[in-house]
Amino acid sequence: MTAAPQTTPHCAVCGSPVASDAPRCPSCGLSRPAATGSKVLGRKGIWLMLAVLIAVYVVVLVIVAAAK
Repeated sequence: MTAAPQTTPHCAVCGSPVASDAPRCPSCGLSRPAATGSKVLGRKGIWLMLAVLIAVYVVVLVIVAAAK
């Protein structure tokens, strides 16, 4: 079997090749949080987004109910 070819990651904005451990794109400066090991949307972030979405829904529901 042959090894899978290594692909160089590309910037999502400008498309230039970026080293896999580079924290920013050398061309446009886009930050790459995954390169530094941080989880952009970890478990805590998803729960926080869900809680905010529910809170906004409840506030809108209360406003609509009060308007009737």
